[in-house]
Amino acid sequence: MPAGRPSKYSPAYCEEIVTFCSEGGSITAFAGEIGVDRDTISEWAKVHPEFSASVKRAKAKLAAWWDAQARSVAKDGGTGGRATMVIFGLKNHAPDDYRDKQTIEHEGSISINTLSDAALDERIVAGLMATGLSREQAEAVVARPVADEEG
Repeated sequence: MPAGRPSKYSPAYCEEIVTFCSEGGSITAFAGEIGVDRDTISEWAKVHPEFSASVKRAKAKLAAWWDAQARSVAKDGGTGGRATMVIFGLKNHAPDDYRDKQTIEHEGSISINTLSDAALDERIVAGLMATGLSREQAEAVVARPVADEEG
C-alpha cells in the first residue's frame, strides 16, 4: 500500500456530487464543499470508475440546470445581468451545445499559382485598361515607383 495520508474518498460522494450539481453547483464547488481541491476530484475519477461515471452524470445535471435557467430567462426575461450569467454558465458547462466558436472543415486541395513580376504587371495593366486607360497610361502607372510615405 502506498505511503501517505489516507484518501478522503467515500463511495457516498458518487450520489452527492450528482445531487450537488443538479442544484447548480459546479464540480469545483463540490470539491470545496467536501474540503478537497478540484485536482482531487479528477484523481478520484481516474482511480474509481463509479465516481468517474458520477462526475459525468453530475456535469450533465449541471448543464441541465443551466439549460433550465436559460429557458426561464427566455420565458420571463433576464433582468439584473441574469441573462449574461446564464450565457456564461451555458458556454462553460455545456460547450458542446452552446459556444460561439464554429469549426469549418475543408476537403479537397488548394493550389497556389505564382506569377512573375512581369506577368503580374501585365495583369495590372490589363485591369487598368479595362477602366478606360490607354496602354501607355496603364504602363506608366505600373512603372511609377511607390512614393515613400514618410518623405
